[in-house]
Amino acid sequence: MPLSAAADGGVVVTPDDHEGFYSSPSIDLGAVAGSTPSKPGKPGSSEPGGVAGGGVAGPPMGLSWSAPGSGVPEWFTVLPEFRFPDFGQAPTPPSPGVLAAQGAEQLQLPLPTPSHSPDVALPDGRSATVVGEHTWYWTEPGRWEPVSQRVQAGAVWAEVTASPVRLSFDPGNEQGLVSCPGPGTPYDRSFGVHAPSPDCDVVYQRSSAHEPGEQVRAQWAITWQVTWRGFDGTAPVGGELPDMTSRATADLAVVEAQALSTG
Repeated sequence: MPLSAAADGGVVVTPDDHEGFYSSPSIDLGAVAGSTPSKPGKPGSSEPGGVAGGGVAGPPMGLSWSAPGSGVPEWFTVLPEFRFPDFGQAPTPPSPGVLAAQGAEQLQLPLPTPSHSPDVALPDGRSATVVGEHTWYWTEPGRWEPVSQRVQAGAVWAEVTASPVRLSFDPGNEQGLVSCPGPGTPYDRSFGVHAPSPDCDVVYQRSSAHEPGEQVRAQWAITWQVTWRGFDGTAPVGGELPDMTSRATADLAVVEAQALSTG
């Protein structure tokens, strides 16, 4: 491109240099410092005085317009404030499996409602059951429902579903855990006074008289089976995650039938 000095000391570059007289401009230290006028000549040529005209503004002191042989301004790569844009690939979205794990962490599992029968109210206000009787246990049936959570990142998504599969009961006195494959059956008088539960019950073998506060801390727990389905951007995917559990406790006195009859 033709290069000439403008009236204000700048450099004017004219495109379409068909004769090949000009190359990438360079400048010596004298011209950068503005201390020594340059001699006549073609800017960038090998002729005597072939540098940019006097007073031409240039790059910072000590730097040339271009790195030798590259045609790229050297000071572009030296000045700390300049950064070439990053044209790398966009970040890869998380996999559906990762999104499924996130969805599982966000699930809001219903807690069981601690319910039992016999449910005797003692004079001091404590709730009690009876030694040797079938103690029915159950949870609110309305909480026995699947729970889902969906997580999405662009075209990739995963939906996690937790389904209740088992209700467990810890009597609280080291008798051992008992469980049943459903929410349990709420007691009704129509079943009879001493009848066992059709699905979920336990028989206490001893009273809680020697326990702290003369009661035990029983625990109800719902086990949830967790599955997921999703889309990886090209095809449907899915799988299973470890079971989850929601728990609730209640303090319960266990008394002898004689104590109730004489109380």
